[in-house]
Amino acid sequence: MNNQEEVIIDMEKTQKFKNFSNNMTKLVFTAAAVLIAAILLFNSVYRLETGTVAVITRFGNILPVNERPGIHIKMPFVDEIHKVNVQEDREMQYGFFIEDAGSTTKEPKYASNDNEELVIVNGKSNNASIVLLSLIVRYRVEEPVSYLYEVDELEDPKGYSYDRSDRKGTIRLALEDVVRNTMQTFTMNQAVEHKEEIDKAILPALQKKLDKYNSGIRIVQVTTQNVNYLSQVDEARQKVEEANQYKRGKEEEAEKYVNTVIPTAKAEATKLYEDAKGYHAQVIAQANADVAEFEALYSEYTKNPQVVKEKFYLEALQEVLKNNELIIDQTSNGNLLKFFDINDKTRKLSE
Repeated sequence: MNNQEEVIIDMEKTQKFKNFSNNMTKLVFTAAAVLIAAILLFNSVYRLETGTVAVITRFGNILPVNERPGIHIKMPFVDEIHKVNVQEDREMQYGFFIEDAGSTTKEPKYASNDNEELVIVNGKSNNASIVLLSLIVRYRVEEPVSYLYEVDELEDPKGYSYDRSDRKGTIRLALEDVVRNTMQTFTMNQAVEHKEEIDKAILPALQKKLDKYNSGIRIVQVTTQNVNYLSQVDEARQKVEEANQYKRGKEEEAEKYVNTVIPTAKAEATKLYEDAKGYHAQVIAQANADVAEFEALYSEYTKNPQVVKEKFYLEALQEVLKNNELIIDQTSNGNLLKFFDINDKTRKLSE
């Protein structure tokens, strides 16, 4: 009796174990199926934000670029999606780098890139010099396929640092070449005083070079931040500027003196000339009047010589008496008249 009960119990346990095993198997298969479906679903869709496009490759072939924002379907484990933002303006510093990006409470910190900022200017003459140049290039991806596949290492490696001898990206190498060729056409003063001209010269040259590489990049803006002299050059330039200022000051003083003296001299010369002309006219007029008077008198003299003589004698006597205080002495015999000056009794005047 006991043996039959033990057999019945063992069969019941075996059946329960089989049922549990079957249930667990179904559960594992179901979970695996759900997981596989989730993985397939996750790898079958992708999302594009506004301004971002997708470059899709399938078995190494490039499919048409998807430019529509939203959720899209792809072949799982076969299609590779490369998202590229074509509306973002990317930035690259040249001649300096951001040492500390800063925060809302701290200003960013910049440092010079000594390998880049030393640039030769006026290189086409025998008076070449060196300036310190720093600028910013802003660019945008225009052709995403070319950007991804035409040029290797187009941009600087992530975390690029010049002081670690990192490999430079193609854009930086192209910019470096353009800068060093373009700046040689500028004189030192032009480079320092006309930064906007540097921007105008570099942008098209850089764009042309990148187009030659079929890079898919469009240069949006080139902005020269600073163009400075070397310390030794700056010191010499300041001395030259001081000398030029001194020269300009002396030239201004000379010009002021010229502007003051010459008009005065011209005015005096004009006055003397006008006075001379007036005196000339006066003398001529007086001479003409004297001639006319003489001719009239001569005409009378030829007619009545004695009357004219007496007239001249009386007029001369009137002049003598008018200008002097005299006494005439007629007591002496003869034709001799004696004149005595009242103011000087010791002196006798005779005629």
